[in-house]
Amino acid sequence: MTGNDRRPPRPRKRRPGHLLFRLANKARNALGPTLFVAVLVLLAVIAISMVVIDVAERRNPHVTSIWSGFVWVVLALVAAPPWAATTPAGKVIKYVVNLIKPTTIALMTAALTTYLFQLLVKRNSGMGRAKMKDHIVLCGWSSKGAEIIKEIRGRGDEESERPIVILADLHANPTKDDLTTFVHGDPTEAGDLRRAGIERAGTAIILADNSYPGIDAEEMDSRTLLTTLTVESINPSCYTCVEVIHSENRDHFSRTKADEMVVSAHLTGALLAHSAVNRGLSRVVDDLLTFPGGNEFYWLPVTGTLAGTTFKDALAQLKEKFDCLLVAMASADKDYLINPASDRLLEQGDRLLVISRGQPEM
Repeated sequence: MTGNDRRPPRPRKRRPGHLLFRLANKARNALGPTLFVAVLVLLAVIAISMVVIDVAERRNPHVTSIWSGFVWVVLALVAAPPWAATTPAGKVIKYVVNLIKPTTIALMTAALTTYLFQLLVKRNSGMGRAKMKDHIVLCGWSSKGAEIIKEIRGRGDEESERPIVILADLHANPTKDDLTTFVHGDPTEAGDLRRAGIERAGTAIILADNSYPGIDAEEMDSRTLLTTLTVESINPSCYTCVEVIHSENRDHFSRTKADEMVVSAHLTGALLAHSAVNRGLSRVVDDLLTFPGGNEFYWLPVTGTLAGTTFKDALAQLKEKFDCLLVAMASADKDYLINPASDRLLEQGDRLLVISRGQPEM
């Protein structure tokens, strides 16, 4: 027989004992050793007792099958037996069940309490998985993370109630927000991103992660770029907002499909420069970008009477009806225009950016 004529090896059949051992290991890992032993003891008592009751009480009219023994044992453990045992073996089983009932209940209670405590510790340490959908995944962590959560929660609208998942290489949850879940992991790793539910997420905010000791700005941008590419490969429909440190790295991020890119050094420098010339500008920007006080930016769809009107007419109409100021628009093909021409026609599908004290009710 030549090398080319060799038959492929037959798949090994798993023996029932091996499969049972694997299932037992999975149950032990899921329940914990204490709860696992308690369940085994309880199942053993139920199995032995139901067999004895079925055999010994065969002449009892209440016993029709082994199921009758199972019902008798379960009710005897949690409350009282549904009918009295008449044979010596049945009475022995009743005595054994009554003897172990307090111990079993106490053991189950203690084991369940331990399991819930371990589950709580595991959740706070970020070792679990996020199971929500249409949530926000905050990839990486820095001092900006707390500000981002604060601003989202301060909106006072539906967006403020969206659950947030923090995925970062931290030892514990960095926030006490009730709607925020912490997942310990590396945002550049696809497996950790899946634990954070990135495939079901609606938005991903990718921070310049400075939680690693000794990391510099170039390394942070490199990790941010890798995280962005990984998120897009898993969930292309996820809306990604990316923080970039150096302006020189903007070209690298422009090759990704990130929906929003914030160059922190560029924006900070530009704001400081303009604030020095146009005094008071920083206060105006701070009022517009922070919730809940003052005015904020809101997007409005072009519907109803706004469709077919000019930008000038929409400006007057919105100010009169909703006391909001129209400053920009976005066309259906995502072409953003700030202070467009007064005769620019608005079409169905366009969006309008307004400044208002609250979300205008169209």
